[in-house]
Amino acid sequence: MNWDIFSTIGYASIAVWLCIPVLWIVHMLRRPRGLWCHVAVMLGVVAFVLAKINSDSYVSRIQVDRSVQIQEQLDRQELARQQATKAREDEVAQIRFAEDDYDDFLDRAGMDESDIKYLKNFEGDDAPEWKKEKKQRSDGTIDDSLEAQIGATEEQEGVESEVITEKEPVEPILMSDRDKLAADRLDAANLTIIRGLLWIGLIIVVVDYLKRANVYDEAYFPLPLPSSWVDSFTSREPVVFRSESPRRSLHDELRFFARRGESFVYMTNDDAAADQAAGTVYRLPFRRGPVAVLTVDNSDELMDDDFIFETLWYGRNSFAVNSVARAEQMLSRFLELMQERQSTRARAVQTVHVVWDVALPISEEIQHRFVRLGHATGYTLLNCRSGETLKESSGPKVAQLA
Repeated sequence: MNWDIFSTIGYASIAVWLCIPVLWIVHMLRRPRGLWCHVAVMLGVVAFVLAKINSDSYVSRIQVDRSVQIQEQLDRQELARQQATKAREDEVAQIRFAEDDYDDFLDRAGMDESDIKYLKNFEGDDAPEWKKEKKQRSDGTIDDSLEAQIGATEEQEGVESEVITEKEPVEPILMSDRDKLAADRLDAANLTIIRGLLWIGLIIVVVDYLKRANVYDEAYFPLPLPSSWVDSFTSREPVVFRSESPRRSLHDELRFFARRGESFVYMTNDDAAADQAAGTVYRLPFRRGPVAVLTVDNSDELMDDDFIFETLWYGRNSFAVNSVARAEQMLSRFLELMQERQSTRARAVQTVHVVWDVALPISEEIQHRFVRLGHATGYTLLNCRSGETLKESSGPKVAQLA
């Protein structure tokens, strides 16, 4: 094999894309999963750039070396000329003159027209320049007038005044016909493989993103996608307990919910925490897609529990409750409304999060009911307080938010 069919850049592109499947395997085996699949996509882009440079600047310059065929053709012509000369040896002139050319020993005067034409096939155009010019002058009519000389001078000056810049021709790379064919095929296969790896890599990134969206330790860069898409890859636990060493702060968690296009009601007995949660959150990067977080206290009669439930259901606003009594009342009413929605098989388009950050623990019965109803209606309960009682008891499965 001729290793010169590719440049160093071309072989580097092959080495780069060979690392892509290795990164995919590492990504699948590691827990928690990192960003190895994203690195694989970036390597695919690098490999494609290198492959295009190799294709445009090296493989495209490869040409078939015809020097051997040309020399063989010249040798055949020389041999034919010698044979033709030898066949006419008896007809050559015995007297040579100083002004004779190398082939003037042939008596062309004694040859017929077909013989002269046959000999001319082996002759090159080796006539001296002075002889060519003389022939041109004899063939054409020269205008020696003053007007013609002035016109010729002006034409020459005009040509000299123009600056003609031409690109230097790219020096070709000469190879055999077989090597050029191998280079073209390998170049096309290299580009095709890299394109295929890029498409596969992008699909892996999208599927991996959707599978990790509901995994607390692995989710990243929240986007407002329909909850049904995400839940179809990884089911969401209706009741989740927040650990003592979480990945994000509680208010960052609320903003994370908003970035996913999901609404929430934050229930707490801390007025400062409720005030910090209230305000505006954004569903899109660069502070786009604002959503208001409204504060609800025990004395607010305009926002009843049914109104808050419906607003959360359609994702219009989120809420912060700063009253323990109102939080308990709202949670009980939510369970009743969720029971009604379950009977009609209705489900929220975007998941609704009930965040319980109240010192008063939730009873096991309420949590078990929330597990059953939340899965059917698209509601989740994030318990920021102790969940040891429910975790150790028998009943529906709950998750631990690490």
